[in-house]
Amino acid sequence: MAEEHVLPLGKTLEEERAWFEAQVKECEAHLLRFAYYLTGNAERAKDLVQEAFLRAFQYRHSFDHRYPFENWVSAILLNIHRQREKKDRFLKFFSALWQAEREDEEEDFAEQLEDEGEGPETIALKRQVIRDVYRCIEGLPPKMKEVMVLCDIMGYSYEEASEVIGCPIGTVRSRLHRARRYVKKALEAAYGDELLGLWG
Repeated sequence: MAEEHVLPLGKTLEEERAWFEAQVKECEAHLLRFAYYLTGNAERAKDLVQEAFLRAFQYRHSFDHRYPFENWVSAILLNIHRQREKKDRFLKFFSALWQAEREDEEEDFAEQLEDEGEGPETIALKRQVIRDVYRCIEGLPPKMKEVMVLCDIMGYSYEEASEVIGCPIGTVRSRLHRARRYVKKALEAAYGDELLGLWG
């Protein structure tokens, strides 16, 4: 582990704060994206990340520098999110505001998947499929959704997701397999054979 990830124990509070702020700068954007996919709302994501960093600073001396700082804070963030969900089970994960704010991201993603020379009908169908993929993810049980966000959206390895969630790698693989199967079946039911030819 690089030296900059080691908490300067025995130093002044100012030195510890400077170290902590340096770690925050490196992973803040990634954590915001993680929180955004978990909560479905930009403001709630910012609030979740802020609380995670506050809690991380409070318990900074428990940080094990053998592991990535980002994974440690991600685990804290996920625990906070779970606690909030237990208190507010009836709120939807993704609000209309989230859908509006994510339109630009969906647009960019869709453009990457489009081939030159495709007709407007094919392009429109691809974009609809992408929206339906997100809706399928929204409807997953929380534990399945967590691993799909981490592995398929955030790009975490099984090992990293295991550290964040706090479960064995085999559990991560199992949940991800079930999540992917759920999404695949939902899309096949909606689009049938037409889905297979879109990105052939």
